[in-house]
Amino acid sequence: MKNKYNVLLSGIAFLSSGTLFAADFGVELAWNTDNVQEVMDTMSEQRTAFGKLVENGEIKDMFVADSNIDGKPIKLLRFVIEADSKQEVTDKLANLPLYQKELIKIENVRPLGSKWLDNTPVYNNYGVIFTWKDQIEPLEIDRVLGIDLQRVISLNQAGLVTSSYIDTQTLDNGTVRPVYSVSFLANNAQHARELSKQFEAVNLGYATVEVQYLGHKLELAR
Repeated sequence: MKNKYNVLLSGIAFLSSGTLFAADFGVELAWNTDNVQEVMDTMSEQRTAFGKLVENGEIKDMFVADSNIDGKPIKLLRFVIEADSKQEVTDKLANLPLYQKELIKIENVRPLGSKWLDNTPVYNNYGVIFTWKDQIEPLEIDRVLGIDLQRVISLNQAGLVTSSYIDTQTLDNGTVRPVYSVSFLANNAQHARELSKQFEAVNLGYATVEVQYLGHKLELAR
């Protein structure tokens, strides 16, 4: 635990400089068709093409959630992909068969920073993103961040947090601070929001919380 804590503190100091060594983006897709049969006919090609991204190590996390096309149930994938920018995310996905045939569209791309914790149990996952409020003093943010990132490690060891990413956030006054997101195992969004109250930044009212359903996390096979 001491070694992990030392690494954690080093990571905070490194991120406080505003420099990141990698970029991971959360991607949310949405169906762009009412033709479920055409989707099913393309799925084999889609799996092969997407599998190459997994084999190359470009996919960091995958989640599968229930969805439907024209009232018919079908699974929808959400994932985290490595890229230099949002545009590169779009470029990487442009070669996927479902995207080429305009059967699916990108609903949202969110920068997550760099992955630093991982665990893959098969339960419902909810993404929770913490965003600092502008009026918090930088030294106080550093103090609270040290507490909360240690809490992420503890929750990961307890099996409640399955992934965590660290990014940077630029406040209105130009200050750059580390910001983090986690994937919780939870019964529903309200449960995930309640779990977020274990963090000092939430309890003190220093950060806002955004919750998004991710689905079941999948084991990456490379």
